[in-house]
Amino acid sequence: HYTAKVLIQRPVAGSLIVRSSLEKKFPESWSEIEPNSFKVRGQNYIKDKKKECASSCSAYVPFGADVFLSPRKINHVARFVDLPKLDPHGDICPLLVVNLQIPLYPAAIFQTEYDGPGMSLVFYFKLSENYSQALPLHFLENFKKIMDNESEKVKSFPMDATVPFRERLKLLGRIVNIEDLQLSGSEKKLLQAYNEKPVLSRPQHEFFMGENYLEIDLDIHRFSFIARKGFESFHSRIKNCIFDFGLTIQGNKPEDLPECMLCCIRIKEIDYANYSQL
Repeated sequence: HYTAKVLIQRPVAGSLIVRSSLEKKFPESWSEIEPNSFKVRGQNYIKDKKKECASSCSAYVPFGADVFLSPRKINHVARFVDLPKLDPHGDICPLLVVNLQIPLYPAAIFQTEYDGPGMSLVFYFKLSENYSQALPLHFLENFKKIMDNESEKVKSFPMDATVPFRERLKLLGRIVNIEDLQLSGSEKKLLQAYNEKPVLSRPQHEFFMGENYLEIDLDIHRFSFIARKGFESFHSRIKNCIFDFGLTIQGNKPEDLPECMLCCIRIKEIDYANYSQL
């Protein structure tokens, strides 16, 4: 499954995967996508349970992506790459790094250790120029709570609980080209059922603050056995996938709505066998 040919040291962030325009079918590349291509909880979701297109601005825009192979999970990958020197804007980090930690070893029912050979698919985002005008205040305040690791009181049975605000972070993923993947009927059904279903990232997430960045590590090694098995059957097809990824903050109360996109990116046909060990 996993053979990294070369070791690379301190690469420039985003130097391993090229950028391509959205409409081009260009393997081994990433593209910017419109935040409003994602459906999120609308203004009146608490009453009508309706989702609507997100606004056309996200808090962060992508500027690069990398793939790194490793014999164990790489946590806090931003320490090992050269990030651009951007000055902080007020309270919000100028850079956001998202590290998808993807296992490349078989899932086991009685897993004792959630680590082993895998890859880090890393996305780099910078603060959108007009974020403060284009995004509602509630969304920016909620993101600040995530950055500052604040807690909130949540009504639960038998007694109210205090939970980290970070537990509201939600990921949206979708495979754009299901038809190209030559799936069996049951695989296709499974994928269509889960495609674009939002998932709260807790408890499989870690946060790291740097001088001018926030890094969010999303650990697929720790996903449930069933989810891992489903993902495993898919390994050989990753290189044929066009995949959209986004993050939002779940709105549980009217004052948290509508939800907005924190960041989003499209990744096209990445064959991890072509990449190196960090």
